[in-house]
Amino acid sequence: MTLVLAVAMAMPMVLAPGAASAGIFDFLFGGDKPQRQEAQPQQQPSNAFADPFGLSTPNPAPAQSASSGGGRFTTYCVRTCDGRYFPLTGRGSGTPAQVCQAFCPASQTKVFSGNSIDYAVGHMGERYVDTPNAFAYRKALKADCTCNGRDPAGLAPVDLSLDATLRPGDIVATSSGLVAYSGTNAATQTAQFTPVNNYPGLTADLRARLGEMKVAPVTAELPEDTYSSQDITGSVPEPKYAQPMAPDATLPKIATQKARRAL
Repeated sequence: MTLVLAVAMAMPMVLAPGAASAGIFDFLFGGDKPQRQEAQPQQQPSNAFADPFGLSTPNPAPAQSASSGGGRFTTYCVRTCDGRYFPLTGRGSGTPAQVCQAFCPASQTKVFSGNSIDYAVGHMGERYVDTPNAFAYRKALKADCTCNGRDPAGLAPVDLSLDATLRPGDIVATSSGLVAYSGTNAATQTAQFTPVNNYPGLTADLRARLGEMKVAPVTAELPEDTYSSQDITGSVPEPKYAQPMAPDATLPKIATQKARRAL
């Protein structure tokens, strides 16, 4: 079960940028693991004279088409400057392209669809794996390639109705208390939430631990070109890794841009 914390206008968690960073960013961008590994280059003989004509090198397997690969059909939001991606759901009033851009307004984005990211194609038929920056984020993250205009490891704040990362059972901390995402209303296509005390999918232990948590509203300055929202969501590791907070503990406040400049 993924634990999601949403706080008004701020995300109280520190993420370490880097190609191998884990946590929320790995869950959102590339959390949907490819169903097959990238083809590894063939090992060449250490001695150039051992096989001068490459006779012992096996022929490469034929390339599979973009429609290959099993599994369900998925729509991916891709940050084109480094190839980072995450799956989108059909929930929300906006189109996939609009929802994708809402999460990442500081960079160009593109929507690809397929059984896995390896076979995903854009609306013009171009394959994700053929784009200039496909999987570039695995080697390095660029300081100027961001979604929120501040750092590579983060998304812009969006309304929960547009959050395509929520899954049933995810816990969201709002100004009115902790709630669990219970699915989408089929008629209105809006997200439905249930107070954690009434959500049947939680264990008694987890419900007790959540009851000990307190969420302090935090206000953070946002760039003018980002989307305004009352809630921000982000995923943290499974409950077995999450440490419950003391009853009198509050989430740390995030320094504003003015405060950071003064440091």
